[in-house]
Amino acid sequence: MKTKYYDFREIINEADLNEIIKAYNNGEIIAFPTETVYGLGANIHDDEAILRIYKAKNRPSDNPLIAHIGNIDQLDSLVKVVPEKAKLLMDAFWPGPLTIIFKKNNDISQIATAGLEAIGVRMPDHPVIETILVKGNLILVAPSANLSGSPSPTTMKHVSADLDSLIYGIIDGGNCEEGIESTIIDLTDEIPTILRPGTITKEDIEYEIGKIKFDESLIGTSALIAKAPGMKYKHYAPKAKVYIIENRNKTDLILLEITKKKMNINKCALICFDENLKNYEKINIPHKFSLGSLTNLKYGIRNLFRILRDCDILGIENIFIESYNEVGLGFSYMNRLKKAANQNYLKEI
Repeated sequence: MKTKYYDFREIINEADLNEIIKAYNNGEIIAFPTETVYGLGANIHDDEAILRIYKAKNRPSDNPLIAHIGNIDQLDSLVKVVPEKAKLLMDAFWPGPLTIIFKKNNDISQIATAGLEAIGVRMPDHPVIETILVKGNLILVAPSANLSGSPSPTTMKHVSADLDSLIYGIIDGGNCEEGIESTIIDLTDEIPTILRPGTITKEDIEYEIGKIKFDESLIGTSALIAKAPGMKYKHYAPKAKVYIIENRNKTDLILLEITKKKMNINKCALICFDENLKNYEKINIPHKFSLGSLTNLKYGIRNLFRILRDCDILGIENIFIESYNEVGLGFSYMNRLKKAANQNYLKEI
């Protein structure tokens, strides 16, 4: 299959827009930009198209998809009831990087929801996908537009590297602003529960609706059922082995690991914050990447997946990357990092 490319970085071409809407209605799958990461969308009413998403990504069939809407009126066709707390969150954060889990209507695709009786819904904050959803009166279900398990795509080139020739089309809407996937909160239980952290933090949500909690899978217990994307399987991982650095003053540990494992230092990479770069001066790793300042974690999060993908392009085999305090945005950063590293910490022996 020859993948079609649509350039919407500067303007939304009307003819291309109409072609994309028609393609979605005809059962094609097309990657689109959002403010978080690129998504791979299919019409929610087309099970065959949804199955092609799973096939193209090599995605486990028990990993549910998120429904993307362009206006609040579309929500009524998806869910049984909209709780009051959901209305407060929608007023505060939609459009934006927040996915809300509702009890779904019975006629919603079981394939899209991986057999669950709930559905995640969000309203993305990006002019390209917003225009497509509103003008086409579409509801698209979508995961991230990458091969399952790899770092999520934040540029069109990332999507192309993974899915070219596997999908109908890719829409280039520029670089994603947030850089990680949306926060997911489950409102189907008595206590609202964060299933996946994002740039909207637990503290942000509690300010709007009061006490909430993290799902146990986020604080140490493995998820047996994937209630939402990113819970059950290894995610966000580059091809290299990733080591999380906890103690920034113990640079000898990195050198010891390189020596012990007989690593090729030219195929190692160090990813750290600007303030800590001086701690690694004696480590002669040629590939060093900056996450920006410790005081601006949003910048580091925005660039995390891009850096991991750059390491793949360079053929990096081992990555040493700094941790962050697991508070606020730091919890979201560490969630992605621990998944990418498969909980592999560089520890003192």
